[in-house]
Amino acid sequence: MAPVSTGQIGRWVVGDKRPRRALVGAVLGLLGLASGAFFLGLDVGLFDVGGGWIVVVLGIAFLGGIFRAGLGSTVGSLWLIAIWWFVFPPLVGYFTGEWTTMASRYMHPRVLGFGYTSARTELLGGLEYGVRFGLLFAVISGTIAYILGTVINGVKTRLV
Repeated sequence: MAPVSTGQIGRWVVGDKRPRRALVGAVLGLLGLASGAFFLGLDVGLFDVGGGWIVVVLGIAFLGGIFRAGLGSTVGSLWLIAIWWFVFPPLVGYFTGEWTTMASRYMHPRVLGFGYTSARTELLGGLEYGVRFGLLFAVISGTIAYILGTVINGVKTRLV
């Protein structure tokens, strides 16, 4: 087995230029569509128990690995989605003034049934959750899905 060179590790972390840009562009486009739909009052699946957003996020990381978009840009994109997931709903509620206490669509998703007493504290709580738990989720699940995608790509390359 050949030793791994520094260039290979850098390519694995940074990725190829075109797939990296495509990944970031696709994530920004997805967030733009979801933001517009949420702002218009449509259900974008933030509170679905089935985990639709989790499947999308893991799929993004998996495809990032298959197309060699880079672990850094993949984890960064997943963290951006997590920040959006926790911060965007209370931000819209804060700016539109439509925020209400408890069980509002403008609250960030949470496991426990507690809520904050104002739109500002809800927004700050969402930011804290996004930084604390979003980064953890992005690093762990993003790395695992990215590695799986890279392995699948390697197997596919060897078979073809």
